[in-house]
Amino acid sequence: MGECRSRKLIVVCIGFGYLGKYLLKNLSSQGIKSFGITSKISKNTYVNDNLQIQSRSSIKQTINLSTNLIITAPPNEHGCPVFRKFKTKIIKSNIKSIAYISSTGIYGDFSGEWVNERSKPKEKIKYNKRLLAEHQWVNFCRKKKISYNVIRIAGIYGPNRVNSFQDNNNLIIRKENQYFSRIHIQDAARIISKILLQNRRNEFWNLSDDVPSSREDFLMEVVKLKKIKNYKFINYDQAKKKISKKANSFWSKSKKVSNYKIKEKLDIVFAFPNYRRGLKSLIKYL
Repeated sequence: MGECRSRKLIVVCIGFGYLGKYLLKNLSSQGIKSFGITSKISKNTYVNDNLQIQSRSSIKQTINLSTNLIITAPPNEHGCPVFRKFKTKIIKSNIKSIAYISSTGIYGDFSGEWVNERSKPKEKIKYNKRLLAEHQWVNFCRKKKISYNVIRIAGIYGPNRVNSFQDNNNLIIRKENQYFSRIHIQDAARIISKILLQNRRNEFWNLSDDVPSSREDFLMEVVKLKKIKNYKFINYDQAKKKISKKANSFWSKSKKVSNYKIKEKLDIVFAFPNYRRGLKSLIKYL
């Protein structure tokens, strides 16, 4: 569906971080002209014939050249900063489709139950920055007749981003009925690329692998692979007094994210269908 149009795509990604790098490398390797916008460089640089990394000063010009806009930049208290700053420029540009990269965290706490794209988030928009950003883009696109995809991604892991033991303390927090969903960066980049190349329109997508698990199970797999012997357990009720507010927010939410839609509609076959397979491939990063 729509892959015959792929050669005509010109993609700009605002927010060229961990996901943006893998995503644009995937797209550019398939012949798609791609631009990554970042604040970390002052001079435009070519990665390959189809991928150029640009400074923020190039945003307006690059938007005007592009057909597809991807936003991976994080939200703030006002929603999406890209929306507030560049929506007028987008209206006057050749942008035909916008992909907003969100998070499955917008659903909130479901007490370990399954969520899918039809699940209603537990928090109100005014308390949920990413949900506010989603609504800004969806309402804008509907009004201006621009196609959109809202892509909600579970916890991303991959090379140099495994997030196993912190501070080398080999401490494993235990909490009953606690489930988190994850996805390997390579699978996430492939799936988003497929959504763009198939010219999918006006849809919400959850990206996660096949096996939600507890943090304990994830870390026990690290213990197994690294042959760690001096690990120890601590109950969450004890740990919550010692960990950050952000970490406590993470631990307060439990859900299993369904990937049925991406498998059914996109015919996805995961390279890393579960954290065990993924961690095995990342052993040198553990």
